[in-house]
Amino acid sequence: MKNRSALSSRYSKALFVLPVAVCSLVACSSGKDVTYNSGGMTHTIAQGEGSIPTEFKALIYPDAQATGSVSADGNDQEQSKFVMLQAKASGEDVSKWYQEQLQSNGWTVGNVQSSADVISISAQKKDIEMNVMIDEDQGKTTINLSLAKTIDQVPDESESENFVPSKVAPPTD
Repeated sequence: MKNRSALSSRYSKALFVLPVAVCSLVACSSGKDVTYNSGGMTHTIAQGEGSIPTEFKALIYPDAQATGSVSADGNDQEQSKFVMLQAKASGEDVSKWYQEQLQSNGWTVGNVQSSADVISISAQKKDIEMNVMIDEDQGKTTINLSLAKTIDQVPDESESENFVPSKVAPPTD
């Protein structure tokens, strides 16, 4: 169970960091998809209506506009996909719609949390985890959808958590 909570913790951190990174990269892009390899994974950043990966097609809120997406695929290991949408509906209406759609598409809705103007919905189907983050602000609702393939084996982070200075990586002040 410890491995599962460590994965969820990293997954939650990614949910907050990736939308910011995508918005920054999409804002600087020339309108074309950007694909690069890093850490054994292929990352693709896209913007606009054509940016929606097929896995999300059934889960796009009606009349929502796609602003961008990020996909990261590894060698049959980790897979993550993120989509950002804008809608004019209230956060509560969007939340109700997603809960209904997820359940009707075979997802098990596990947790729904609300705080201030943010609503978070988590769901699972087989080895895939889904998270929907809904943020209502000044008449616009931002919807962040994320899918991640769950992995049984959590990478050992002890090397990065227990840094020991060496000649290759000397200490810094």
